[in-house]
Amino acid sequence: MYKCVAYTERMKDEWDRLARERGTVFHTTAFRDVLIRSFGYDCLYHAVVEGDHRVRALIPLVAGRNLGLRKVAVSLPFANYTDICADDAEALRFAIDSVPAIKDEARLGYVELRLKDQSVGGRTGWSASAHNYTFKLPLEGGEERVLALSTGSNRNHVRKAYKNDWFDVSFDAGRLEAFYRIYVRRMKQLGSPAPDIRFFRAFFELMPEHAHLLTVLDKQSGSVAGGMLLLTSPGNSTVYYPYGANLIEYNSKYLNNFMYWEAAKFAMRGGFGHLDLGRSPAGSGTYRYKEQWGAKPEPLEYSVFDGGAGKSGPPDKESLGFFVELWKKTPKFVTDAAGKRLIKYIFP
Repeated sequence: MYKCVAYTERMKDEWDRLARERGTVFHTTAFRDVLIRSFGYDCLYHAVVEGDHRVRALIPLVAGRNLGLRKVAVSLPFANYTDICADDAEALRFAIDSVPAIKDEARLGYVELRLKDQSVGGRTGWSASAHNYTFKLPLEGGEERVLALSTGSNRNHVRKAYKNDWFDVSFDAGRLEAFYRIYVRRMKQLGSPAPDIRFFRAFFELMPEHAHLLTVLDKQSGSVAGGMLLLTSPGNSTVYYPYGANLIEYNSKYLNNFMYWEAAKFAMRGGFGHLDLGRSPAGSGTYRYKEQWGAKPEPLEYSVFDGGAGKSGPPDKESLGFFVELWKKTPKFVTDAAGKRLIKYIFP
């Protein structure tokens, strides 16, 4: 007999056991702690338990106010997807069917599940969008075989960056502040607010065995020209690239090609089977860039339960277009300060 119960600290070990065995680094309670510490979200994590209180499925939700100031829950913001982690198909069905009760009990405007390998199917009261894709690069066979998956143009750009000896790579977390300045600058160019640097620091404080900062250094000046925060997930043999940025003045030197290839080499050295290159909207420039590495696009299903109201889901990209352009043009001293406060309401 299954029950859906709210998370308590007493189930932490059981929760993390299932997260390690059947889930990802994003399912762990450590990532929950990163989100709650950084943004003040409410913890709405729930577990499906059976009989002796054995945890059979994980429903990781955090709640807060969205841009419309309605209280909503997402699984999970700042993660591209978080399938429900379950022992079997029956526990998975029970978990999804438990979401409406969680919504009603917490008086939420909606609940959003960000799924990759799962679907809510034709359940009543749900709506789904499939505009986003993720890309998982297979890493079997060694460097030559992995690079051979790329287009000829991409291979040439990678080799040119190394032949000209333009860059060094570093995994020194002490370069976080330099990376963060580039990240904020690049997010503004893209029309998006950036979280406070404390968000990135929290990964190294709360998830030290999983968080790795890859930075690319200009070999002449020694300065940071770009970087990635990489998260290792041994349970599903994947390295994730959720956050990164580079200085666009280095585009002509193929900094991105160098950086992505260094991330792939890092994952291969660690014995991981895949490098997840992150979320991109269909047809976007980043979608086409990731595709050229030989990674296959995998559709993401962002499913929203609002009880059939049809009016309270997250805003679509088109409706935010005006604000994106406005953010690009707003003075930096305004966006730097406002972005740290605004980002929590966007649930990116």
